[in-house]
Amino acid sequence: MLLEGKKALVTGSRRGIGRAIAVLLASEGADVGVNDIERDAAAEDTLDMVKAEGRKATWHQADIAKVDSVNAMIADFVKQHGRIDIMVNNAVATIEKTFLDVTEADWDFEVGNALKGYFFSSQAAAKQMVKQGGGGRIVSISSVQAHRSWPEKLVYGVCKKGVERMTLGMAYELAGHNINVNAVAPGYIDSRLLPPEREHERGKTDYTDAAVPWIPKRRLGEPEDIAKAVLFFASPLGEYANGQTLIVDGGFLTGGTPVP
Repeated sequence: MLLEGKKALVTGSRRGIGRAIAVLLASEGADVGVNDIERDAAAEDTLDMVKAEGRKATWHQADIAKVDSVNAMIADFVKQHGRIDIMVNNAVATIEKTFLDVTEADWDFEVGNALKGYFFSSQAAAKQMVKQGGGGRIVSISSVQAHRSWPEKLVYGVCKKGVERMTLGMAYELAGHNINVNAVAPGYIDSRLLPPEREHERGKTDYTDAAVPWIPKRRLGEPEDIAKAVLFFASPLGEYANGQTLIVDGGFLTGGTPVP
């Protein structure tokens, strides 16, 4: 197994992409900390899925937009696992509004969850990695929204572009501690493939369906597609990858018009 004996914390892992990452890392031998802002049936399912892989699963409730909450999360994880080897920044909450309608509160909420939270989660994890020695891996989830516009996603895209620039800076500064820092930028991912998210929200065709004609692979991505990319960066397979953003989008960014 690629991650035998490693200790990994995955934020926002009660469902969707985060869940897929947590379960795949566990299947490769890592003990996994599951984080989200609330513990519900979906969170319990993720914990059970990690345990089903024969690995230790721990719960770490935290609001990543609050630094004190982040620091407490990292401290609790280390208390329960003894160290941290892999930090995956996945948790996010978004505001979907047009540019002219975004308020200061909207901006603060989005930046807090999609950029500030990643920064200070990475910082707390990196400090622990430096303290314990032996290096580590930090992987953050970006988005194709950092590279291409989509309606009502402006602030989200700004944050995700910031995540990619942050990845470059952290990779440069932490390389001397043998800590690799990379990012994965998903395209349109159908988290509904993992019940109960299958049902469309807002009572209309989901935006992910509208994206399919723009994707050369002619399908939406699945959470497992992103988890595999994270595994590459988190494992010995990605030993020499540092400061990179891997776009996993089925070719969405290759063209400007729907595929005929």
